[in-house]
Amino acid sequence: MSGVAVGAKADASGRQSRFAKGTTPAKALAQLAAAGATGALTVHGEPGGVVFLREGRVNGVESPAAPGVDRLLTAAGLVPEQVWESIPSRPVRALVEGGHVTEAQIELCALQALHDAAFFVLGTPRTELRFDEGVEHWLGADGTVMSHQVCDIVARQRRMLDEVHPSDATDHAPVVPVLRPGLDRVLLSGLQWEIVLHADGVRTPQDLAGLLGCSAYAVTLDVRRLAAAGLVVQPEPPVERAPSAKANAAVVQEAASLPQRVPGTYTFDDPPPAPGRRQLPTGVSALAVLPGAIDRAPDDSLLRRIRTALQALR
Repeated sequence: MSGVAVGAKADASGRQSRFAKGTTPAKALAQLAAAGATGALTVHGEPGGVVFLREGRVNGVESPAAPGVDRLLTAAGLVPEQVWESIPSRPVRALVEGGHVTEAQIELCALQALHDAAFFVLGTPRTELRFDEGVEHWLGADGTVMSHQVCDIVARQRRMLDEVHPSDATDHAPVVPVLRPGLDRVLLSGLQWEIVLHADGVRTPQDLAGLLGCSAYAVTLDVRRLAAAGLVVQPEPPVERAPSAKANAAVVQEAASLPQRVPGTYTFDDPPPAPGRRQLPTGVSALAVLPGAIDRAPDDSLLRRIRTALQALR
């Protein structure tokens, strides 16, 4: 397909490279979309990932930073782990015909995974790009999205992050919660509470998303909200020192207890049982009201009843 090599140039060995030096993932995607390409755009870098196209439209996106469709379905309890492991390649048909999910459920899940991973793939800096023609996404979903729509959503997501908190210091760093925030009350959303509960100073927002089986972008956004409220801090840089044999053994044991990525699937093993539920310090019942923590305004009639009850106690 001649159109795939838009903006390409020949390297020193005479081989045709797909994209000019300095081409961003978003620009490369736009070139492939204009050419009506079908295949896989691999973005090498941190975090990197793969964008799958079908006739110029985005059919799927995967990144090590975002949970895949398999993790989202199993974490939601829609597909048991044993069932997923027995599914052959291109599992959409098998899952639908087996009665595990409806076609609408898996299409919506695939769309969520697509946009979640696209945020990280298209935002990867200092990339190396490769396009493999004819490669299709392993899931076999039919849904596709216009490439410019994917890029527009990623741009809006980036703006939202900066509006919540202008610093990106916590985006890929281990999440370290503040145990004594100096506030009388803390009101967290369900996801924010799970983040605080499972943050151990080692897991990044993306690790937590894989562990919880939810959107990595949503976790990254809520970590910024927590950082803006002073409830998480940037971890201290490690001190360079020669580790002892005892310290090495402790690190190996701790690493073995953390959830491990399953190679090639961007998913995680189930975490080991927690040694005990984490508690806030004595006297701290909650922190502060964060965006997303309250779904609706207080009921005026309830407030009046509370006021009447308090006046009756005088």
